[in-house]
Amino acid sequence: MKRDLQDDDSALSDIIGMVMLLAMIVIVLSSAIIILQPYIADYDDNKNWSQAKVIADQIDERIRLVGASPQDTGSIQTFELASTSISGLVNAEFWTISADTYGSDVIEVALSSFNSVNVNSINNTAKYAKVNNGGNITTHTLIFENGTANVNFENYMDKLLIIEILNVDSDIIHKFVRLELSGIGIDTALSTGNFDIDLVNGARMEKLYGEAYKVTRYPSLRHYSMPDNSQQFSFVLVDIDMSLLSGSSSSFRLQMVSEGPLELFDGEVRNIRMSMSNEIDESMTDRYMSNWMEDYNMNLASGTLDSYEGLGPWKRVSGIDGFGIHPLEKSILTEIVLHRVVII
Repeated sequence: MKRDLQDDDSALSDIIGMVMLLAMIVIVLSSAIIILQPYIADYDDNKNWSQAKVIADQIDERIRLVGASPQDTGSIQTFELASTSISGLVNAEFWTISADTYGSDVIEVALSSFNSVNVNSINNTAKYAKVNNGGNITTHTLIFENGTANVNFENYMDKLLIIEILNVDSDIIHKFVRLELSGIGIDTALSTGNFDIDLVNGARMEKLYGEAYKVTRYPSLRHYSMPDNSQQFSFVLVDIDMSLLSGSSSSFRLQMVSEGPLELFDGEVRNIRMSMSNEIDESMTDRYMSNWMEDYNMNLASGTLDSYEGLGPWKRVSGIDGFGIHPLEKSILTEIVLHRVVII
């Protein structure tokens, strides 16, 4: 029996048609995917960006709540980290704060090395120095030579150094505090690069890849001029001790525990002097200073510094010596507290 060539040709045509149809479907789908890819990437970026914002808001809120709570108070949170990692920012900010706390003497304490300070006393009422170097407390008798006394506390300075200067009656007449503050970083991978949110000392900084940092909140440093012509100053510093690895793409458990608020200054002080350095970005310190010196610079430009009360440079206008509360010699009701949060 002879094969029907016409039937064979028809079958072959059907196969070729089916293949061509499948090829057209593949081409159309591939083209659709290529065309839609930027929109899909934008959708994923927006979703991941929003997730990072929400995570940062929740962590920020818990840090504030736990930091202000009594010792050993804590909270636990669990996050689903699809494209976000959480890590510690060790020694992200450095602060030194000093002030005369009693009497009329003007005291100056300055770091002279990694384990010593120099003390100057205009009226020579400074007799002793009590050093708290990370919990190691020592007391030193001040011996002045050419107007300066050197205090050597042997061990390398800790992340928290508190030096109290006492008079002959053991009254604290001056206080000097140096702090190293750590924070927390929240990094999210986007198609264009990382989106970073840094929480350091009560401040919040955000940065998209290829762009400059944006400061969305500065540290909680507040000055008030009262109706009775007095001044008040408050400052809450925040240190986050984070002893864990970066977050992974799975569920991430964040447990915060308070070490208890530590009162650094409380009451009336004079000649309060502060200096700081932010290590997150080389421009950040200047940006902080510009924000805090804005009112002073406006009064400087308008020639009204004689009546100005508020934040301003310490001595040199450039701010290289730090900053204080003007008028510098006027007593100010001050409250400065350190909130310490441990993440385990």
